Amino acid sequence: MNVPRTPTVSLVVPVYNSMPYLELTLQSIEQQTIGLDAIEVVAVNDGSTDGSGELLDAWAERHPGVMKVVHQEASGGPSRPRNVGLDHATGTYVFFVDGDDCLGPEALERLVAMAEKNGSDTVLAKLIGVGRRVPKQVFAKNVDKADLSKGDVYYTLMPFKLFRREVIEKHGLRFPEHMRISEDQHFVARAYLHSKVISIVGDYDCYYVVKRGDDGNITANGIDFTVAVEQADEMVELVTGLTEPGPLRDHLVGRHVNVEMIRRFDRRFLDADGDERKRMVELARPYARKWISPEILAKMPVNEKLVAHCLREGLTDELVAVVEWHLAGQPGKAVVRDGRLYAAPPFPAAGSAAHEELCDITRAALGVSPRRRVDRLAWRGTVLELAGYAYLDQVDSDDLVTEVVLTHVGTGREIAVPAEQVPSPHLTVTRGKETYDYGRACFRASVDLATADAGAALPKGDWHLSLRCTAHGLTARGNLGTALGGKVSKRADEHAVSLPGAGKKLHTVRIGPRDGQLVLQLKPAPSAVSAYAVSFGWKAARAVKARINWK
Repeated sequence: MNVPRTPTVSLVVPVYNSMPYLELTLQSIEQQTIGLDAIEVVAVNDGSTDGSGELLDAWAERHPGVMKVVHQEASGGPSRPRNVGLDHATGTYVFFVDGDDCLGPEALERLVAMAEKNGSDTVLAKLIGVGRRVPKQVFAKNVDKADLSKGDVYYTLMPFKLFRREVIEKHGLRFPEHMRISEDQHFVARAYLHSKVISIVGDYDCYYVVKRGDDGNITANGIDFTVAVEQADEMVELVTGLTEPGPLRDHLVGRHVNVEMIRRFDRRFLDADGDERKRMVELARPYARKWISPEILAKMPVNEKLVAHCLREGLTDELVAVVEWHLAGQPGKAVVRDGRLYAAPPFPAAGSAAHEELCDITRAALGVSPRRRVDRLAWRGTVLELAGYAYLDQVDSDDLVTEVVLTHVGTGREIAVPAEQVPSPHLTVTRGKETYDYGRACFRASVDLATADAGAALPKGDWHLSLRCTAHGLTARGNLGTALGGKVSKRADEHAVSLPGAGKKLHTVRIGPRDGQLVLQLKPAPSAVSAYAVSFGWKAARAVKARINWK
């Protein structure tokens, strides 16, 4: 008696005139290390006229029990064949494979292992573009449990992922057949939002997205802007209906704002004639007003804020100036005013209410500040000497004040040691026609452990060292563990110090990078011999002990 098998993975393959690419697709399926016994292939021939259907039938005949082939009239897009494939799928998981793409040999084995390990409902497969652009940052590493409310997970809405079929059927997930393109966004977004665990396989090239030489890919020639915003509006309606107000919803809607709207206003917009520019702005205007909440606007970089503002207000000429400014590298020197830092675009006018709201770059500039490096880290008795440079991004250094800040790991107590500013004209930089004066960015500092605590010795314990820079009313601080120059030793050597108030008891001190921080560790030495051994070696320490009456 034959017992029906339950495949681990159902591969749903929509096919429309995919020759000769389909041959490589089927070959990549045949070579899967998970084994054909674990695979079910549901191939849906969507009215092909190039021999694709015949190839599928021949492959199915060579692999009985592995492939199901469904032939149907051409539907005009992948939604219908994918839905038909889902109706026939019986596997624990489903993976969609287009008839012109390929799988890496270990792809299914690794994806299933990730899903089994974490109980994942969706597993992102690392994509490789062959003549096509694909997301990259999201696949920087393996992730057991990804956060949909941040990062780049929602920026990849292509369907080439492993989905738990139980979730698909429980929530009735299918591809919208009225959409000829971007239909995958609708399916994948719902799958994401119904997944308890989303994982990422980023350490293996799982899926090769191939650009066909005949431009036969449906999306190869782009998408009309009218269609793009209308379909994006459907997606915004979808995600707002499935989420509550808050960071998750803002992140998801923000993705559609960025990809389907903001990015459309680029060089192509500038190259269009005046009537087409105006048409694009008027088309986008109601959607910009509908989609872009104050929370979403606040998280945008300044150039995107300006585009969003122009679209919401229907300002075509101003938008042209903003896009030209952005493509030119955002020229114009940032301005400090009332303790805030502002960009200098051609619109809106400096000092206006719109400029205050849209052009504030304080957080962005201070987020990468201070720009810093330590080129000297050395001991002179009880004194730690540091030298290097530090400055605030896009802020002149004419009144710069730099401090070395020691923070006690246990208590959080801080001790600040002023640094001496050293002339550094070589650090002054030019951006376009603007010059930023970093001529006082270099510093020298001496941290004396004997007097660092308001004239008293530095208390024992672990201390994190950082730099704090203040200029023109702006302040930023950065740790030093990742800012050590190439000539600074990364090894934390110990040596002995004698501190006031400790009597004859010596301390050992060591400093070096740890977990991104520069850590100074000060602790009493077990004995004088061991303390001197740290500095001079045990043989020398014993020789000294033989001549001195240590108690």
